[in-house]
Amino acid sequence: MLLPFLDRSSLTFAGLIDGLCDPKRWRRTTLLLVLAFAAAWMLYGMIAKSSQDLNADMAEMVIWAREPVLGYPKHPPLLAYVVKFWFAVFPLADWAFTLLAVTAVSAGIYLATELCGLWLEGEKRAAVPFLLAVVPFYTFFGLKFDQNSALIPLWALTLWAFMRSLETPRAGWAVLTGLAAAAAMMTKYWSVFLLAALALTTLFDRRRVAYWRSSAPWLTTGVFVVVVLPHAIWLLQNNFPPLRWIGTRRTADSILDYLDSLIEYSAGTFGYAAIALVLAVALFKPTRAAISDSWFAIEPVRRPATLLFWTPLLLPVVVSMFTKTNLLSLWNEPALNLMPAMMLASPLVIVPRIAVRRLAAIVTILTVVIVIASPLVALIILKGGVENDAAYARLAAEATEREWRETSNAPLRLIAGPFPLVSSTAFYVADRPSTYADFSDYLSPWATPERIARDGVAAICPAQDDRCLAGMQALIGAGPAGRRAEVTLTRHWLGLAGRPRSFVIATIPPRS
Repeated sequence: MLLPFLDRSSLTFAGLIDGLCDPKRWRRTTLLLVLAFAAAWMLYGMIAKSSQDLNADMAEMVIWAREPVLGYPKHPPLLAYVVKFWFAVFPLADWAFTLLAVTAVSAGIYLATELCGLWLEGEKRAAVPFLLAVVPFYTFFGLKFDQNSALIPLWALTLWAFMRSLETPRAGWAVLTGLAAAAAMMTKYWSVFLLAALALTTLFDRRRVAYWRSSAPWLTTGVFVVVVLPHAIWLLQNNFPPLRWIGTRRTADSILDYLDSLIEYSAGTFGYAAIALVLAVALFKPTRAAISDSWFAIEPVRRPATLLFWTPLLLPVVVSMFTKTNLLSLWNEPALNLMPAMMLASPLVIVPRIAVRRLAAIVTILTVVIVIASPLVALIILKGGVENDAAYARLAAEATEREWRETSNAPLRLIAGPFPLVSSTAFYVADRPSTYADFSDYLSPWATPERIARDGVAAICPAQDDRCLAGMQALIGAGPAGRRAEVTLTRHWLGLAGRPRSFVIATIPPRS
């Protein structure tokens, strides 16, 4: 038996749906379903990504974990701490990182089911995990563990704890709300829109007087401040590096540039949700009146869901108008946790059990087909290539290590070059080096001239990347004589060969 606390009927398809609809068994049945979801996407991720190496943004967090501080150039520090803890338990391997990613989004689906269950029950609640399982944020994009996907479970936990704190005076929920909100903020500053949603909801909720007279808001605020304060001090001391990074990377060049990003932000967000929306309409057949009553409910019971769902989606548009910031739909990965509640909570929406079974069957078949197709995906990636030289990182690490051993007997502590290439490459180097990404003091504040002189550095560039080669030459000119070599790397997978790619590697040994 998979789980001892599940009865055998839950292990059949019909029994699974019945268990999800049962008020006494829905939590443990949802757990079983989420475990099956995690297993399927873990298998897909391991196979489909087997012809490429680790994504640079994921590898970057490993580099950050090797340089523990209270903040980093692009994001708050929490995920660096999470990754450091994770790889203290698991080996430093691609599959372990995929497991972390799958664990995060699977936890997000379970917590989102708990959250939506505050407004849904029975068949409506049973539909939640299946509707979320066809949203790419929880599947394909969720396999990339980054600041966006990590917010999925953190936002769901924050909203669930917050709603429970509104309902009960128990201090535990208020403390949990503060901790979860702080964790979200320490993952990505985008979570400021989550905080705005919480604040707005407390002002318009029917229980606001009792809530603000209780200790709950003060406990939540106090816990949040205590957790975030060290990072806030770091921001002040270092002149807000992540905010400067956003300002240089996401500022709109023109009104047309901004409008283009706004269209992508709006259409992209609901485009990713399109399959779930289509399935809900096709299977549950809501009337126009039901749809109208679903998405902007202002009656007291559903008003919090409306505010908590729409505020993080719409408020960024208002802010971006004043700051001239381009928006990106992928930033809304955590914002769809409440979508099933918005779709189904109206009493005018009728969800028969047979419709839930059909939904479950469609999602199950679709998932199985995707898993079966994973070797084909890996083959397409091998032959078609993947961005940022992600197919060559492991081979580049081996070649860099060979060149370094010809130069020095010291451990390889620094690798320089383009951010995507050196981040992924450093993940596979046995000495666990840090990076000098883009030869940038901003991106790699730990790569000081003193450290480069003390530890030495290996630099790697694609042979056709003139900008990188210029940075490499400048670095070589600043150090003692080392080696420079050009290598051609070819990725192989199941006896098949990908495209060959040439790289230049230079090594500068430590100064004695």
